[in-house]
Amino acid sequence: MANHKLELGKELIAGISQLGNVLGYYVEEEFPVDTAICGEPPAVDVAWFSKKGNRFPLFIFEVESKATNGMTNNPLKVYAQESSTFEKPLFFFHVVAQGGENSARPRNLEAQYGKNNYRIYLVGSVSANAFIKDVLNQHTRVRNDIDYLSLHQLLSSKLWCEKVTYPEVLMFSASLGLSRNEVISSYVRMTRFDFDLLPDFIQLIAEDSHLGFTNVILDSYIGSQYYVPILCSLLCGMSKNKEESQHWSSMLIEWQDNNSYIPMIAPSFGLSRDYDEFILGFSPQLICLCIVLASKKGQFERYLIEVLGGILDKVGNCWAGLNTAIYLLHISAALRLSTPYDKAKCFLEKFEKISERNIYQPPSVVSILEGEFDDYFEHGSGVKIPSMEVFTDLCVKQYQTSYCDLPLLALNALDDDSYIYEWSNDLVGSLWKNSTLNSIMRD
Repeated sequence: MANHKLELGKELIAGISQLGNVLGYYVEEEFPVDTAICGEPPAVDVAWFSKKGNRFPLFIFEVESKATNGMTNNPLKVYAQESSTFEKPLFFFHVVAQGGENSARPRNLEAQYGKNNYRIYLVGSVSANAFIKDVLNQHTRVRNDIDYLSLHQLLSSKLWCEKVTYPEVLMFSASLGLSRNEVISSYVRMTRFDFDLLPDFIQLIAEDSHLGFTNVILDSYIGSQYYVPILCSLLCGMSKNKEESQHWSSMLIEWQDNNSYIPMIAPSFGLSRDYDEFILGFSPQLICLCIVLASKKGQFERYLIEVLGGILDKVGNCWAGLNTAIYLLHISAALRLSTPYDKAKCFLEKFEKISERNIYQPPSVVSILEGEFDDYFEHGSGVKIPSMEVFTDLCVKQYQTSYCDLPLLALNALDDDSYIYEWSNDLVGSLWKNSTLNSIMRD
């Protein structure tokens, strides 16, 4: 076929070629489908092959810049040949970049060749959603995998973003069962950088929760170990009514109480070095994250706060309990709970070596077994913790500009292992921001 002169046709050819690469095919442009009698041989615009070296393509794409008389020749050069000469493709996609909606040619061509897995797409007058969806449907005849990250990158690029509704196409890919075990992990990563996908991500994890989150397979340490409480807390915070929030709260409590032979977060020291490390060095941050994400809609908050109090009771007056005490102080003050606040306050005031700055700026993570006090805290000359009301006022002022969008907070924790080494400001800032918002709503 002659080279396209119009930019619309060139863009479509480039987009179709890149789509083939993303889906894992070997792609050739201007692929000859017959021998030349004179001059150049007849060729199709884009051909997708299962692999390089295959003689016949699986899929053929012809692109028309406009719906003209010449478009009738393009299917003819493929279907007029004997199968012994040129094996017919699984599907022939005939795409018109501009016009055609008022022409009889597309309708007549489909009537002539439609029984041969042939279809015309007028992407100039309507979106290319139907075209891309049909391509994906045909793709499932050959393969059951897809790279969602690469597909998202392509469909949201200049080549396709104005032609397709890419969130709809991505969800359609998921509905086909393509790379089923990678759907949610891909959406976690994609949504971190594209919040237009957030409603679909929420829908996917809500649906998967009915299967026990069996399709949540994440690579990060935090994501792989603690996706249940993080996702349940996020869904609880985004719930629209009390019934929904109770459902997600009960799922989190079920995970905490019955996911193992002991509660998932409990001061059961001595089981293993890793478990002790988790309880003392990271579980306070995880509990803070869950409480923040739930946005005061969860029925599990007091339960998890009691867990932190139990850790302090077990650890005794040593630096290993500082991480727990500091987070308990902030959480209980933000939730206006005086009893756990007083417990944390008492613990911290007994430990005279810590600096006041560490009280107001908690650590992101602590290694009790591999680190020492000086690795995470500064020395002071004794700290005096103010009343809960004064402490609250000081923290609200300090963190008034420190806030992370809550879904992003969850997504970062699920996807990026390095995030937990720098997330304390986001965690505590969001905790106090939520506290301020809820106080305003009550007033």
